[in-house]
Amino acid sequence: MSESTKLPMKKGFGKTDRTDDWWKGPTAMAAYLGFMIVYATWRGFMESDILFFSEFGASSCENWDVAKGFKDVSECQTMAIENQGSHVLSPLYSPLIFPQSSWIPMELWWMSPAMFILIFPAGFRGTCYYYRKAYYRAFFQQPTGCAVSKPWNEYSGEKGIFVVQNLHRMFMYIAVIYLPILTYDFWLSINFHDASGDAFGVSVGSLVLLLNVILLSGYTFGCHAFRHVVGGGSNHWTGTPMNRIKYRMWRFSTKLNERHKDWALISLFWVMFADFYIWACQDFGLTDIVLIGGL
Repeated sequence: MSESTKLPMKKGFGKTDRTDDWWKGPTAMAAYLGFMIVYATWRGFMESDILFFSEFGASSCENWDVAKGFKDVSECQTMAIENQGSHVLSPLYSPLIFPQSSWIPMELWWMSPAMFILIFPAGFRGTCYYYRKAYYRAFFQQPTGCAVSKPWNEYSGEKGIFVVQNLHRMFMYIAVIYLPILTYDFWLSINFHDASGDAFGVSVGSLVLLLNVILLSGYTFGCHAFRHVVGGGSNHWTGTPMNRIKYRMWRFSTKLNERHKDWALISLFWVMFADFYIWACQDFGLTDIVLIGGL
């Protein structure tokens, strides 16, 4: 009778009997997620009125109105492109909430609009089943890879601060609400206004926002929790019209779920790219080219 062998056979950080380049995947993921986290944190603080961040964005604007916030936001912020008659808003700041308003306590005026927003999409991604696998391996080495020795104790479950992982379905419901909000942002970006009237138009920024909505929809509707909401607990797919609708939704979600990793990583990149594009148009002199119509 053969005897069982406990893996990994070698002990110590990164020790393994594997001969392939097992470290490349976790290293690339750590670099990718690390960069996205640093960028989102930087941009989240840029519009705040704290430490050196007050030198950036809206916090540096001198045209201040206590009751309404900034009188001319387009000249004082890096959140949206507004100098061509449309409103191309960064997804990191949508829906746009100005903390410096009369209905928000003054103790919170130092915060940036993104600080009111990012907790929900960050919570959705942070508790996502795919992202758990990615950052557990990349950052916590739990484990770095199959048959690779871990530097820490064995995984002990979602305890302590990680109990928040159990809120994934709640974050998913909020993420679904975000999709029509982001769609409305796209609608605003293709509607141009000035003193002479209104006009339809499409700019590069509009297309960036449209693709952002498509990618986030693919990621959200392919979520494991969403798939379970529309199809879980069903024992008979054809018994009633509602069951047949649920079956179609479940099949649609399943097709998206098959590429959940791709939707997760590409949509994360595109959210950051959309924000960077708008920031570049506001601060670095880049022009949001109008492709069709406009003013």
